[in-house]
Order: sequence, then C-alpha cells, then structure tokens
Amino acid sequence: MSESFLERLSRFTPDAGRVDRDKLLFDTGRASARPDRGWIALATALAVTQALSLVLLWPHATPPGTGTPIRVADAPSVDPGQLSLPNTALLLARHRLESEPEDRPDTGTFVESGPSLRAYGSPPPSILN
Repeated sequence: MSESFLERLSRFTPDAGRVDRDKLLFDTGRASARPDRGWIALATALAVTQALSLVLLWPHATPPGTGTPIRVADAPSVDPGQLSLPNTALLLARHRLESEPEDRPDTGTFVESGPSLRAYGSPPPSILN
C-alpha cells in the first residue's frame, strides 16, 4: 500500500453513460415519500357516502297517473236538509254579504283618522346636523 488513498482515487473517472443523476435523485425522492393510505381510504369513503346520500335523498317525482285514483262517484253527497245550525248560519251570513249594497248596514270607519303610526320616533335634532 505504497500509494496513498488520494492518488488512487484521482485515477478514477466517472462514466456518464450508466448513471443518470437526475433520474437517480427523482427515484430517491419518490421512494422516500410513501403515500399515507389511511387518508386516501378516508377521503374515498367520505366521497362514496356523500354520493350515496345524494342518490338516496334526491326527491323522486311520481309520474302523473301513478297515484291512487279518487272516484267522484264514491264522494259523499250532502243533503241541504242535513245541514247543521252553524252551516245554515254561515249560509245566511254569506247571503247577507252578497246582497245589494243598499241593504248592508253602515259599519262606520275601521281606522280612525289621525297621524300615521311609525315604528320609530323622529330622530333627535343633533343627528340631523
């Protein structure tokens, strides 16, 4: 071992044909950053549940004619003689309202005349400057 280590090392020349420096660094960086599969699985599960909720809760319109039909012939008929007292009172009140305007009694005014009501009072003069 008469030669020194530095002299032996200086005789070596790199071979540029076999080693691609950029590819080696890229592959090393990719291998060092392992994907966290837990977060990927969680994000996928949340996306699937949101899509499933959207499908299940979407309002479905029923096409016309698919509901239960209502037969008019089965509807109960009302005999005017079977009307109870409150119903006849309502019919009489309706008849009075539909009568001629001359037959209606004078009801007077519903709102008294005067200043209009306001939600807030007038602002103080110091603000109006």
